[in-house]
Amino acid sequence: MSNHLLTIQKLKLENCQVPGYLVISTAPINIEDQSQVKDQTDPETFIQDITQHLKDHQEDAEILVMIHGYNTGQSGAEWWYQTTCEYISQHYQQAPKGLLVIGYRWSSEKISEDESGSFKDKIKFTEQALPRSMSLISKLGIVGIAVGLIGTIAGIFVALSRTSGLEVLLASVILLILSLVAVSPILTIVALRLTNYFRDTFRASNYGVADLVEFIRQLDQALLPWNQRRIRLSFIGHSMGAFVVTNAVRILSDVFDPASIGSLDVNNRNKRPSSDIGNVFSLGKLVLVAPDIPAEAIVSGRANTLRSSLRRFQEAYLFCNEGDMALKLASTSANYFSFPAKTRDGGYRLGNVMVRNLLGGSKKTRQANQLGIVNQSEDGQLIDAVGLGFLDYLFIREQKPLSERQLQIGLEENQKSIAELFTYFDCTNYQEKYRDPKTGQEKNIGIVSQALNKPFLSFRDYVSLSLDFFTGKIDTHGGYIFGSKNRPQPELSKRLIYGLSCLGFDGFLATLKADPLFELSLIEITALHPNLTTLQQERLASLQIFSRLCGGRGMQVLLAPERYHVDVMGGDYDRNGY
Repeated sequence: MSNHLLTIQKLKLENCQVPGYLVISTAPINIEDQSQVKDQTDPETFIQDITQHLKDHQEDAEILVMIHGYNTGQSGAEWWYQTTCEYISQHYQQAPKGLLVIGYRWSSEKISEDESGSFKDKIKFTEQALPRSMSLISKLGIVGIAVGLIGTIAGIFVALSRTSGLEVLLASVILLILSLVAVSPILTIVALRLTNYFRDTFRASNYGVADLVEFIRQLDQALLPWNQRRIRLSFIGHSMGAFVVTNAVRILSDVFDPASIGSLDVNNRNKRPSSDIGNVFSLGKLVLVAPDIPAEAIVSGRANTLRSSLRRFQEAYLFCNEGDMALKLASTSANYFSFPAKTRDGGYRLGNVMVRNLLGGSKKTRQANQLGIVNQSEDGQLIDAVGLGFLDYLFIREQKPLSERQLQIGLEENQKSIAELFTYFDCTNYQEKYRDPKTGQEKNIGIVSQALNKPFLSFRDYVSLSLDFFTGKIDTHGGYIFGSKNRPQPELSKRLIYGLSCLGFDGFLATLKADPLFELSLIEITALHPNLTTLQQERLASLQIFSRLCGGRGMQVLLAPERYHVDVMGGDYDRNGY
């Protein structure tokens, strides 16, 4: 039995230029369980292998850490990490030669069978863990329901056959109602436990985050002395994995770094934390896919506990879907119990944020569903809607832009919202081409929703999408990466998620020069902006291709101003005011 905090395995990859490792937290699913990790190899051996690889590629050493979400077994997580290494190796030859992928497995529990037992076992454990008072009430309540039902039925027959018997019927109905009232809350609690959401949240917070932090600390220590440039550390977090990523970075941030110390003013703009953490690492790209964290994480204010850590990343990307029913139903409902907000707006999840171009004009003339980059003008330049203007593009529900939420919380004059550092990919209407096996005809079909191309989904749409989600027809939560049954592969979303995480925005734009329309786009941009440098014209042409690529598949993109000014126009990073 392993006595280590973590175990490390090398991923089994064939003909893959990108090495990958699986790092597993040995924290058990239940505290009474023994660790189920079979590999007892000293993790120090693999840490030495990882550090040696990074030292052998000192000029372009880089680490991409991937973290799975809620309700994920080890085999599913391992498969995702393996296929990612293979995908990057096959599709992105431009990736740094020193790139290394680390897939992190925390002790998530599957609702169905996993190392903690079958679903039948989980029901037994639920019964065993139920407090005695609740167990007694539930047993008495079940007996009361049975007696009440029998008494009610018997009372009805007696009352129909003779004039007496109403007293028995009334007593039975009262007993039935009281028993249902007593049992219902307990059954609700039992059902919530069986979903594993709260339990996974506890494991992610207390084991997943802590063990990831310790692994990165061990790597940092092993790489000393490191006299070369800092190693870029990038992350992909899916679902609850986004919670693990953001909170781990929060802990890793150097709180005694003088640049991160200001006054006690909540909106202090004197803090200038850099992307450097530890002795050898620098935070690179952050890619959050269907993040199961509050939408408040991108609204600046006292309630935003993640602001300081999120602003440290050099680039940040968010993939979201209004129709993500896993977040819309399960996560938002569960957080009703725990999130300290007095309105439902505070409990909405970041993975459900919507991008809509509703700026300017009347309701009739507004383009509610402009595709591609929504904050880009016709000549290719960025519409600099900074401050609350930028937040006007983002919605947590119909008629509720994040700018209103920001005003409720408060934002100092000239202060910039942390939301502006993210580039958003709204995939609600994302489609791929699909050939119907019955008719042989090719058509576009939604990947993470029904792709109804509406400004906002209605209650009926949510009901229909919920049925598709729970029957497995559409994976509204993981379809960006894993796809859905009887649907085409999510080619574009995978291309974006993996390309941006290993190349960055500038590197991804460079790959678009191979697009057949690039030369035509470059001619258009050169004619519109003859005073720009050749490099700026090429990047602007690539940005136009990027917008068309996303828009052609139904995506709406809200481009971070920083990405335009730094990666397209060649300006300098300026995090002042965030």
